[in-house]
Amino acid sequence: MLVTTIGIFNLFFTQSRTFGFIAIIVGGFFLLPEIFIFPFGFERSFWPVLLILLGIFIIVRARIPSKRSGSFKFEANDIHESFDEVNIFSGSEKKFSIESFKGGKITSIFGGSEIDLRNARITGDFAVIEVFYMFGGSTLTVPHDWVVINNVTAILGGFSDKRHNPPYETGAKKLIINGLVMFGGGEIKS
Repeated sequence: MLVTTIGIFNLFFTQSRTFGFIAIIVGGFFLLPEIFIFPFGFERSFWPVLLILLGIFIIVRARIPSKRSGSFKFEANDIHESFDEVNIFSGSEKKFSIESFKGGKITSIFGGSEIDLRNARITGDFAVIEVFYMFGGSTLTVPHDWVVINNVTAILGGFSDKRHNPPYETGAKKLIINGLVMFGGGEIKS
């Protein structure tokens, strides 16, 4: 019940909706046998069926051509002000050159990414990146003069600033990182 409640909270009160959906599904799995009586071995057959469906999804996804599948290098131009990076059982390496950077979202489930933001420019006072890592993570490379505010909650994982001398100037551009890390990790480099 607690996992379902956390999922509902994330769905409505934070921007991490992916984690909210996953928490509701996991919590629902554990609640269903308490609410309903299943004549067959629901608990015994759920995980194998889920893994089979996940395998079918991966096979079908691999047959459909997509820019996101696999590990590759990608350079974005300054058309967009934000990015949305999703890696599920895959990885990617991207370099963004955004002139008016406002933020983005990173979701890594059993996958990872390397994101280079050294050529991005924050036009306002700050930019916000939402992260969700479950058995995955990412490395963010940011300009050396950005102040990074780390608001990531870690559960059996971590998210750290690996820069040697992070700046703390008053007028510096700020990158705010919010989100959740479960059994994964992330780091910030210059």
